[in-house]
Formats: sequence, structure tokens, C-alpha cells
Amino acid sequence: MFGSLLRWILTTTNDQNRLGTLIANLLGIALASFFLVFTERHASEAIRHFLLPGFCGGLTTFSAVMAITLHEASGTLSIPAVSGARYLLVTVVLSLCTVAICIPSARRLIPVKK
Repeated sequence: MFGSLLRWILTTTNDQNRLGTLIANLLGIALASFFLVFTERHASEAIRHFLLPGFCGGLTTFSAVMAITLHEASGTLSIPAVSGARYLLVTVVLSLCTVAICIPSARRLIPVKK
């Protein structure tokens, strides 16, 4: 619920829904990367389930990305800067870059449990 609420806030406070969705997804991926390393090293499985599929799963939304992609591709949504296919490509590339940066960073920042 908390992740979904944060996503709703991010998408409604931006003038363009696609920007809010992109921000929510990238933030969720970054947090999930850090939570993954943190829970591997310090937390129980219950905490892992709460943070990863719970909070981060609610924050990120592939269905909204697909809806934006399909609506823009069909021409029913008038957003001039980014077509549906380009929006999907940008989302996937930025998501992979976020994981590639955040997981190694988290491994350096979060100490191993002794």
C-alpha cells in the first residue's frame, strides 16, 4: 500500500503522467537494489518480502508503462515529446542502468553482517 501511495503522489504531482511513472519506476528499482543487498546481509525473510515485492512492487508499475506505451502508439494520447515505443525503450534502458549502478553501490555501502 505504501509503495502504491507514493507512486500515486509522484504521478499526480507531475504535469505529465509518463514522467511521474518513469520517476516512480526508477526510484522503486533503485530502492529495490539497495533493499536486496540490505536484506541479504541484515534482515529476515519477512522484512525482505515486505520491502521488495511489498513496498517496491507497489511503487513500480509495469502495467502503467504498457498503458502509456500502447496509448501513445495508437495516437489516443497526445504527448508530443516521446512516442510509445521510445518511452518503453527509455524506461527499459534507464531501469537497467539504475540496477547496474545501485547494486554495486549498495554492496560497497552496506557492510556484511559479522
